[in-house]
Amino acid sequence: FICHVSNEVEVVPELEQFQRRCLPPDTAPLELPIPRCYHARYTPGTNSPNSSPTPSESVLVLENLKSRGFQGADFSRGLTLRQAESALEAVARLHALSLALKVKEGRPLAERYPFLFQTAKATDSYQQLVERGLPQLARFLERRPGLEDVLECLLVLRPKTKELIAALLAPEEPLALVTHTDFWCNNLLFRDDDSCSCAVLDWQMVTYSRPTNDVALLLISSLPTELRRLHTNKLLDGYWIALTGTAERLGVDIEGDLGHSRAALGEDYRRSQLLALLLCIGSVDVALGDPLTEQRLLDVLQDLHKDGVLSPDIISTAAQ
Repeated sequence: FICHVSNEVEVVPELEQFQRRCLPPDTAPLELPIPRCYHARYTPGTNSPNSSPTPSESVLVLENLKSRGFQGADFSRGLTLRQAESALEAVARLHALSLALKVKEGRPLAERYPFLFQTAKATDSYQQLVERGLPQLARFLERRPGLEDVLECLLVLRPKTKELIAALLAPEEPLALVTHTDFWCNNLLFRDDDSCSCAVLDWQMVTYSRPTNDVALLLISSLPTELRRLHTNKLLDGYWIALTGTAERLGVDIEGDLGHSRAALGEDYRRSQLLALLLCIGSVDVALGDPLTEQRLLDVLQDLHKDGVLSPDIISTAAQ
């Protein structure tokens, strides 16, 4: 919650001020896909040996986006292609703003925002979830004939999950920036109109990391199988266009100044799929019990196994 409050109270106003400094006066500002925060307060609890412990208290009052026509997506059915495009365009704007802020002002974001979820702390939190979810997933797969190879890979993966999470969460230049890190459809709202605007909620896990972690988690967790199989490259293209286009408006040429290409983004995405899978395993109980989401999970596991993402070589490379 501290991170959520700090994001609303500190990061959002700074990003808005930064773009006003960068954009020409007659240029429309970039709309941040985050609800307005009207009031935020966090009071930590106490645990003194000389007095009774008191629980922490938190208050967060946000804009009611439902009054503007926003509503949630159905996780069971997954996102539509238009919703996925809108979500990636929205997060690309946020990624580009934080990247341009870092590049233009020359100050590391982790130093600027010390409240960002640190890699070590995030790794411990996610590792605990994976340790809880992996046995559940294993029992589920044991009842599904033909998935023995997938299960074997996951069991081989298990002793390495902590180092994998740490390696894949760690920021990697030149595209280290502020990421949501819990970017799936239940944290998104969409407006059902021609624009299909997207708003992003729940910023408790905001991290200084690599952008493809957000992209991969959305596509792995929240897209119906056929959309993911048919349109992943198209969605990555759209994200790249939004990221580079927004950064260019703010005075940063990602390809020319930072030497990062669309091909490099694809390589990053391949590695980030493994982190996305681990995060999904950590929350596997969300998928189990619903035939649609169970099948989507099975399809993801089989596709990643077929593509070699679960191979020992890929795992060893990702952990480096």
